Amino acid sequence: MKKNLLILFLVLLTIVNVVALATIAYHRFHADRPFPPTGPPPEGPRDFIKQELGLTDEQAGEIEAHFERFRMEMDPILDSLEVKRGELMDEISADEPSQDKLDHLAEEMGSLQAKLQKMTIEHLLKGKSLLTPEQQKKFFSLFKEGPGRAGDLRDPGRMEGRPRKPDFSEGK
Repeated sequence: MKKNLLILFLVLLTIVNVVALATIAYHRFHADRPFPPTGPPPEGPRDFIKQELGLTDEQAGEIEAHFERFRMEMDPILDSLEVKRGELMDEISADEPSQDKLDHLAEEMGSLQAKLQKMTIEHLLKGKSLLTPEQQKKFFSLFKEGPGRAGDLRDPGRMEGRPRKPDFSEGK
């Protein structure tokens, strides 16, 4: 019995090692970026973008200024959406919710979402115009890779002081 357990343990350990080596080899030989990453780690999402795209200081300055204007326009809309979500939940949780009020809130939220999407499109087109074709290709590939790759570009202080979203998982 002990011999069988030892053999099973060795087989599992071998499988784990082979998978780990295969993962390292894949990242080393198939990734576009060097593995392990070279250079100092980026300080935040903006430094990551500058480093990843190879922006000049002039490009980085223009993009930073454009992003700050975009963020200043975007934050009030995001704040309004938060307020509308709260109003929607208040109405839904009321003893007798008004369908008319719920429909109106949904339309207002949809309008705010559409406005936010249009602003984002304008922002991306303006940012695109500041990049070389090669930088554009890299920039949009970051978005295609999925969320979290380029970091969260929203203002980290925007949500300070606000209540956290409820956690409905068991025991919380």
